[in-house]
Amino acid sequence: MNTRKRIALASAGLALGAGLATAPGAVASQTSEVARPTAVQQTTWSANAQKASCAYPSVCFIKGGTTVAAYKDMGYQALGAKAKSATSIYNSRKDDGARIYGVKSNGTKAWGCAKPKGTYKVNAGWKLYAIDIRNSPSCK
Repeated sequence: MNTRKRIALASAGLALGAGLATAPGAVASQTSEVARPTAVQQTTWSANAQKASCAYPSVCFIKGGTTVAAYKDMGYQALGAKAKSATSIYNSRKDDGARIYGVKSNGTKAWGCAKPKGTYKVNAGWKLYAIDIRNSPSCK
């Protein structure tokens, strides 16, 4: 294959990859410059509240200040009814990110990354339906 074809294929692959990377997310990034639909967005709690509500190494779903569900197994998992009703999420893991999947009332689906030691709130109009705990802090 000649050099021009390789460059063209590489450019097409990068363009496709960039399109996937900018797809709508369910979790708001700390450094996000692009407005996109989000099911959850990062927030802050006191360190004591985080530790009291979520034991390591779990991703906890919280409602009314109480942990209603916790997930610690790696991989994709459908959420139970209690987790779906959560108003916030805390990832107590040290180096594993969790993709949180949500669907908006208009049918828009999105996912985003709950980074390690991050706290997130579920935005109005969104329902969470799955989690995918990954061996990567950036959920790759």
